[in-house]
Amino acid sequence: MTLARRMSIATAALVLSLLVIGVAAIIGLRGLGRDVDVALKEYEKLKAVYDIGPNLARARAMLEGGEPRDPRVFRELQNASIKLNILLGDSEDQTDRQSALRDLLHRIEIDDYDIIPPTIDEQAGVINGVISYLARLGAQTNAVIAQTQQAATAKRQTTIFIVTLLTASVTLAALGIAMWQYRSVMRPLGRLRRGVKTIADGEFGNRLDTRGDREFAELAHDFNQMAGELDELYRDLEAKVAAKSKELVRSERLASVGFLAAGVAHEINNPLGIISGYAELSLRKLEKQSEDASEHTTHSLQIICEEAMRCKKIIQKLLSLVRGGSAAPDTEEALQRVDLTHIVSDVAEIVQGLPRYRSRRIDVRKPRAEDADRLHIMGQENELKQVLLNLVLNALEAVDAREGVVAIETRRQGDRDILEVADNGKGMTQATLDHIFEPFFTEKRGVPQSDEHHGTGLGLSITHAIIQQHAGRITAQSEGPGKGSTFTVELPAAS
Repeated sequence: MTLARRMSIATAALVLSLLVIGVAAIIGLRGLGRDVDVALKEYEKLKAVYDIGPNLARARAMLEGGEPRDPRVFRELQNASIKLNILLGDSEDQTDRQSALRDLLHRIEIDDYDIIPPTIDEQAGVINGVISYLARLGAQTNAVIAQTQQAATAKRQTTIFIVTLLTASVTLAALGIAMWQYRSVMRPLGRLRRGVKTIADGEFGNRLDTRGDREFAELAHDFNQMAGELDELYRDLEAKVAAKSKELVRSERLASVGFLAAGVAHEINNPLGIISGYAELSLRKLEKQSEDASEHTTHSLQIICEEAMRCKKIIQKLLSLVRGGSAAPDTEEALQRVDLTHIVSDVAEIVQGLPRYRSRRIDVRKPRAEDADRLHIMGQENELKQVLLNLVLNALEAVDAREGVVAIETRRQGDRDILEVADNGKGMTQATLDHIFEPFFTEKRGVPQSDEHHGTGLGLSITHAIIQQHAGRITAQSEGPGKGSTFTVELPAAS
């Protein structure tokens, strides 16, 4: 049997039971209504009897002390006759009682000497006869009322008993049906819930019991079929994931090689540019045999050696990042107290010696007098030079060759040291600012796509990573294209 059919049968049984209760209550109430109607009629009759009795009693009392044709006696008897006529109506007793009373009234009313008026005894006899009849009628009416009350009480008790019994039976049956329906629905639902939980936990081998109502059996069968398909799909997916994982490992290794190559290409480009620039300058000095050739060559070779060593450290750092580790700093790489003003002067001196940027002006702004001797941070001097060099070179490429100005400023702000690089170059859009520190995002300001100095999109990303490793923060600001840009680096001041 299906669940829908069982529920329909149970609902029909409950409706039929309610109809039986309603019919029993209606039958009982109709019987009580008939008894009430009978009692009301008998009460009306009894009231009429009690109304006629006083009229006859007063007429008899007046006859005992008055005249046979006393008008008052006539009025009382006339009222009693009218009420008796209304009470009896078309009953069989009407003829004798009404006839005797009407004859009596007629003989009292007609003033005819041929008709002998009724005597007091005759009148009293008629009155006593009517009174006796009313007494019997009242007794009969009281008996009918008492019998009707007894019958109504019995019917009421019977109706209450039957309705109570039926109500209790229907209530118990409804509770039993409700519990039966609840168990027949909730048990299969509980099995389905546990089955869904096992699927959610990744146990695709479990199957549900298909016994029970047809709807739940079909649902359990469909669920088992779905679990089987999921099990098969999961096994296929595991095999595919394993294969794809191997491919992903190979891809990640190739990506690491590509990242390393791009990082080396970008980060080594700046030191190599410095090395080549100072090498060319030294050669020119030597060819001209100028007086300061030896001194300038010595200074250039010193810068070339420093930049070559920086290239080596950059490669070591990138190799460590690609392998997923952190650079294990040796004595030179360990955190040390670094003077920001010294870094700014070194980078400015190096950049000003490059032929490509000699037409551009670098404005190194002196710090305030109270900040001149306390702009120190704990960090790696080589990496901080790399950060400032990236920012300055980017700014120089963004400004005009003749009117371009790059300003470098350092200051103390609370417990942090601020390094700011601003230019009056091409500026940036809001879209560029939103992605400026993302790896491989490049929109190098002032450099066309075909230029050999076009960026790789790693310089600012590496700069951002270095600042974060130093527990600092770097931000970029620009009012829009053509309005210049400002890069602000915040680093915790050394105690």
